[in-house]
Amino acid sequence: MDFAPSPEVAEWVAKAEALRPILAERARRYDEEGSWPKENMELLTEQGFLKLAVPAEFGGLGTSAGFAHFLPHSVIEVIASACASTAWALTTQYHCHGLIAGLGSPDQQAWLFKEIVDNGVLMATVGSEVVPQQRLATGKETGSIQFNAEFSKTEDGFVANGTKGFTSMAAASTYILYWALAPGTENSSEGLVLGVMNAGDPGVHFLPGWEEVIGIRASLSGPTKFENVPIANKDVLGQPGDYVQKHPYLFELTYAALLHGIAQGAYDFVIKVFNERPYLADEDGLKYTLGEMSSCLQATRASWCYAQWLYDVGRYDEASVASLRALHSAKTNGIFVATKAFDVVGTRALFKFNPLERAWRDIRTVSLHTRESQLMSLVAKSEISGDLFAKAKYGHRIAANERKTWTDLGMPELENN
Repeated sequence: MDFAPSPEVAEWVAKAEALRPILAERARRYDEEGSWPKENMELLTEQGFLKLAVPAEFGGLGTSAGFAHFLPHSVIEVIASACASTAWALTTQYHCHGLIAGLGSPDQQAWLFKEIVDNGVLMATVGSEVVPQQRLATGKETGSIQFNAEFSKTEDGFVANGTKGFTSMAAASTYILYWALAPGTENSSEGLVLGVMNAGDPGVHFLPGWEEVIGIRASLSGPTKFENVPIANKDVLGQPGDYVQKHPYLFELTYAALLHGIAQGAYDFVIKVFNERPYLADEDGLKYTLGEMSSCLQATRASWCYAQWLYDVGRYDEASVASLRALHSAKTNGIFVATKAFDVVGTRALFKFNPLERAWRDIRTVSLHTRESQLMSLVAKSEISGDLFAKAKYGHRIAANERKTWTDLGMPELENN
């Protein structure tokens, strides 16, 4: 099991490292304004970083795994160490690539990946129906991901109605990948589908709210309301339930790499302070704390690299559980590293011209993506039962001969998708 980066990975990591001073210099302004990191995303696009999660057969430098590959994850880690909001935006883009690679037909892949490679088109994946501004529960909480937004059939496609929460970078995108249940299905296991819509459609309304958040402030992650937004038949990706039954990758591993990158950036700042103030190294307590922080970072990186290796060798169900463990490690160790950084640096850490308070806020924000109790429950269940399923967070496994096709649902015109 060799985690040494390939020459290609090392080359792109070096390119990302070269951009760190630029991204870090802009990070405070983006954070305080809560503004979209437009300059950073344009820079990353110009230098070819969007291609890292595009399969090579469509003009990219990636694999059919899309986002869930060592190269894009390694780059996310570096970008996050300089500007977490920019890394979050790149993560969102990469997630879309992975969904297209795993669910799209050859024609859909050719069209969408050409848009990305040739035109640098940005995309958002919009699934969450948790809207923080809603003070009352609107449905039954089951501990699994629910999709209740309307997705109604029309003569030549569908229309989307509803409000989605946490629609990261949708307002800066050309296309939105909209998550819903196919008409005639009752749960994600049998009916979850994704459709591609134009973000500029007049029925797409980007709502305020994200300006109230304390971390990852420059990600445009507020809610979006959809009113009769059309999605053509040809723009629906795959069969009902494909994301749960066919697509083997979890986003959680990307979040682990991102969290680790933010924590690494905080640690790098602490090392800088030690070098600027050699007297700190005379204090055994501070050296012990530094050793703790370093050990946490090693544990997290080893965990996400191991999960990545499991994906790379095709052990998908094991990889999914390992991804949840890696994310848990990234959350707990990331918060530990950022918190201990204040103890080591001292009162200077309180000032905004230093990155520590922003790193702590960003880590805390990302750590709340999916309740930890839910994810650890899935890990415990898999340990107790021995039954591993990559998409247990979304639903249950269905035998191939028991799945509902578009024809079964009375929509045979979608069968070629």
